[in-house]
Amino acid sequence: MPQTKTKEPVIKVEGKSWVIDLPDDFSTMNKLPKGTQVLLTFKADDKVEAEILPPLPSKLAETAAKILKRRRGAYERMKRLGD
Repeated sequence: MPQTKTKEPVIKVEGKSWVIDLPDDFSTMNKLPKGTQVLLTFKADDKVEAEILPPLPSKLAETAAKILKRRRGAYERMKRLGD
């Protein structure tokens, strides 16, 4: 088991799913790009499904950040209203 000296992974919760940032040393050891995340979702019958989320390409990440900045008010309102 690797001993990580980096900060604790960030965990974001959405409904029945968690998105976890993998520590860089863990990503490197498992031949995953830095910035990789894992999506964990609870399923029926007490099962958990995991999906590896590779980091976004830089151009796509920049575009998403610009759209979010421009539409932050609408995003916050939708978040308050729920799904």
